[in-house]
Amino acid sequence: MSYAFSEEDKNVTITNQKERYAFEAGDKENPVIIRQYSTTTWRCSQFRTAISFVEFYDSRSKIDEVRAFVDGKRAKAIKPVFRDYTVDDIFYSDAKMCIMEVPLERNNTESSVELEKTILDPRYFSAIYFSNSYATALKVIEVAIPRWMKAEIREMNFDHFQIKKEVAYDARRDEDVYRYTAVQLPARVNEKNAPGPSYVYPHLLVLSKYADLKTGRVNYFNQTADLYAWYHSLVKEIGDDEAVVKSKALDITKGISSDTGKINAVYHWVQDNIRYIAFEDGIAGFKPEKAQHVLQHKYGDCKGMANLTRRLLQSLGFDARLCWIGTDHIAYDYSIPSLAVDNHMICALNYKGKRYFLDATETYIGLDQYAQRIQGRQVMIEDGDTYILDQVPKRTWQQNTTLEKRILHIDGGALAGKVQQQWDGESKEFLLSQVHGIKKENLENALMKYLTEDNSKYQINHLKTSDIQNWDQQMDIQYELLHKEAVTGFGDDLYAELDFRKELSGYTIDTAKRVQDMLFPFKQHVVCETSLDIPEGYKVGDLPGDLKIERGGYSFNISYKLAGGKIIYHKELIIKNNWLPRTGFCEWNADIKALDKIYLQQITFSKK
Repeated sequence: MSYAFSEEDKNVTITNQKERYAFEAGDKENPVIIRQYSTTTWRCSQFRTAISFVEFYDSRSKIDEVRAFVDGKRAKAIKPVFRDYTVDDIFYSDAKMCIMEVPLERNNTESSVELEKTILDPRYFSAIYFSNSYATALKVIEVAIPRWMKAEIREMNFDHFQIKKEVAYDARRDEDVYRYTAVQLPARVNEKNAPGPSYVYPHLLVLSKYADLKTGRVNYFNQTADLYAWYHSLVKEIGDDEAVVKSKALDITKGISSDTGKINAVYHWVQDNIRYIAFEDGIAGFKPEKAQHVLQHKYGDCKGMANLTRRLLQSLGFDARLCWIGTDHIAYDYSIPSLAVDNHMICALNYKGKRYFLDATETYIGLDQYAQRIQGRQVMIEDGDTYILDQVPKRTWQQNTTLEKRILHIDGGALAGKVQQQWDGESKEFLLSQVHGIKKENLENALMKYLTEDNSKYQINHLKTSDIQNWDQQMDIQYELLHKEAVTGFGDDLYAELDFRKELSGYTIDTAKRVQDMLFPFKQHVVCETSLDIPEGYKVGDLPGDLKIERGGYSFNISYKLAGGKIIYHKELIIKNNWLPRTGFCEWNADIKALDKIYLQQITFSKK
């Protein structure tokens, strides 16, 4: 369950929350079910407000009853609203929402919600989290497991939290009851660029292995092979129309003779023509959509896009396969047989002795380049009735290089000259995503807006670009620059700054507010080389000092030198590791301040 809340909201706390999950024998269609009973009580301490209670469900679960209580009295007038879950107004899966607005009518009052829910398949009962959107004074979780049910509970991230565990045997029901009592749980925080909740918050992983029922044994996820077998069974039910897919593949690759050309054409076509929407709930969270439906609708989730990529390539004779993977948002790997270990699907291509991973949800990234979120992650690759475990290759910061070369001279109060900029990897993907996001009239205007950072004094003319549709090569842009008012005069002296962009400037972290580690979107490599002619009749004053900072996860290097009547400015910023732990925040802040100090320094020219 979840609750809509304001990050700064200290008005509401959860005084008491109790959840019970009980395995029970079901029927032929659903041999084992889980009954969920929960009661949550909120209290406001300052002013009246309302709680938005939301519970998700799908075709493998159902809401049996929801009841609201205000000031201890049943509020029958408060009715739940049931609706389909949509993304960008698109209904794509079987996921649904139960929503209820519950008032807290004045300060120092309480309201509660009781929920009864049935989970129809133990495979979908994978994780129970302790923390809520509001600080919680007391939370009790009970999991009742009959002796005929083989299930394992793994306790995750319990350190630094006050959680007490008790286990009791209920002889009448012949079941073991696991009871966890947590007190003074802090609220979940909603911070940007933070690790996923499975790294941070206390939770239980429930691994349902098998059930020995009167009718015989029902196998769930006793081992990783069972997880794959279930995934594979869903894949066999997809029902792709091979004729439709083959026709589209031939159309995409028309006039292309080389294998690599065809592979790139298919991959880029899916990236460019299929809109990505993220659905992860219900059976649709695990079963890919039919390839012909994705073609028809021109949108799909990661599974639909991966399956379409696979089918298009297979129709052309390539060895393409589906892959299940957990992004870096998830702390687990496939040593744990659970639906909790993955949240994404991509396509693997075996070609001439090398394995490539194709993730068409990454719109502007080239073949054999990988987004940070899947680098180094374990991947499960289909292989008929068995599977292959592999790892997506890691990439260094060099994959994501941004290079800017400027050859400048002083023209009155402006800096003028020629500029070349290049982007690769995720830096290129970020650029193209931004450009397409602001694109209104044409691509050139959108690029201008991005390159000038909306500064009217940074004027670009004669813009030339490489093939912007070819994502397998660096993005290259060249232009002529006139940076007005970049040079100031005072008496006989001129003053100029050579760094227009000042990447990472002011990027300090508020250590008083930031709770979690910082995750940069990707490893970065920024290189700037500027050559400035010394104006005739002038000499250069003392050059700004250099900066050299080398840390385990990043480095900042800036230098100035004189060479052949020119000032050469060189800057190289490297984010080697995208994960910055809280223990490194103070050092990072000090280094950013040192970088900012260098950025503020000017070059002084004095008349001879």
